[in-house]
Amino acid sequence: MNAAPQSWSTHLISLLYLLFTGVLFAWTDRSNFPVLIAIYGLSFLCYLLLLHKKQVPFAYLVGIGVMAHLLAFFFAPQLSPDSYRFLWDGAMVWKGDNPFDASPQELINTAGYVDSRYMSTLYAGLSDLSKENYTCYPTVNQFYFVLANATRSIGFNLFLLKLLIFLTQLVGLRYLLKLLKHINMSPKRLFILALNPLWLIETVGNLHFEGVMLSFFIIGLYFLVKQKWILGALFLAFAIHVKLVPLVLLPFLLRFLGWGNSTKVYAYIGISVAVLAMVYFRIDNYQNFLSSLKLYFQSFEFNSLIYHHYIEYGYQLYGFYPTRTFGSNLSRISTFFILCLAFFGGRINFQSLATRMIFGLLVYYLFATTVHPWYILTILGLSVFTRFTFGIIWSGVIFVTYASYSEMAPENFRMLVHGEYIVLLATVIYELIRKKPLLKIA
Repeated sequence: MNAAPQSWSTHLISLLYLLFTGVLFAWTDRSNFPVLIAIYGLSFLCYLLLLHKKQVPFAYLVGIGVMAHLLAFFFAPQLSPDSYRFLWDGAMVWKGDNPFDASPQELINTAGYVDSRYMSTLYAGLSDLSKENYTCYPTVNQFYFVLANATRSIGFNLFLLKLLIFLTQLVGLRYLLKLLKHINMSPKRLFILALNPLWLIETVGNLHFEGVMLSFFIIGLYFLVKQKWILGALFLAFAIHVKLVPLVLLPFLLRFLGWGNSTKVYAYIGISVAVLAMVYFRIDNYQNFLSSLKLYFQSFEFNSLIYHHYIEYGYQLYGFYPTRTFGSNLSRISTFFILCLAFFGGRINFQSLATRMIFGLLVYYLFATTVHPWYILTILGLSVFTRFTFGIIWSGVIFVTYASYSEMAPENFRMLVHGEYIVLLATVIYELIRKKPLLKIA
């Protein structure tokens, strides 16, 4: 008697989920925050309803996930201009230049650039900050940029970049499923990540590489679980050369692998990272890369919690914002807490490893100067292996930071950020004290 209504409700929720997600891919006016957050909220609500339903077959959810990802191929990135920098770096390599040698602003009036319509169009799409600064994307990232520059058509090259990201993440999800089976957890937990609107919008949609990094990291963990140390270390090195965030997580491997195995793995990772770095880095250009990284740790502030109030205190104390000094201070404090979390106690199993990693990242971002929405996808992905659901909650509320593109007053934007962190921390405290997830996942 109840099967038909349940089936129809599932179809309706799935259809609405695809509709709202598709609108997010197509949305071009990021300054219209009320409409943008409403669409995202509806998509996120449908996502939660799909996760909550117990009788939805695994194959059905796979189909919904594939359709949602394929929708992204019909639209260029709408919420971020970063993809223009990705194509610019790849085009530099095709011209025989090293992307770490010069900023776009230094090259645009030189031969091979000033007379190229393709490069001029890419340059016009760059943000002012991107034009002025050197690239901050490591070697494996650059490989993707090079492969995506197959033609002189920006639209087609963006399609290629989406395809490369999608295929990598598809492999990553496959290994995530293997790990779930290995630790005897429900395979349907895969969809905590695969159907999450933030995952869809920020990876295949806006072409951010957190999904690629996470995929390599998951594959690396799988091979470590299987005691294939060299393969595991190689994929972890690939992850580091997409985004540097995995460096924060490496200390947690010590208690999981033990001293002997972790020493070997760390050595293999170090060698692999060094060899990959030699592709582009030289003695005369590595400082360019570091100067761009310093911007994120010492000059920028976006969606921070502790850092924001820390520099406000500094302003009251000194009459100016001591961003560089205070950013470095908080980095040292967060490193101390992360190392304590990583090294305290004896050997741990894989679920404990994942749990400690997500809390390590939580500490890292609570002390960070900049926390863009796509940064937290690693927490979301690793939380699949744990009982904690605060990563899911955060992936919903962090989207309010897109209000920064609207004409909202700074004090109102700050209230939204405070609301985001209140919800996050309340969820973390609840799940720690009650020792059960806030959200019920089928």
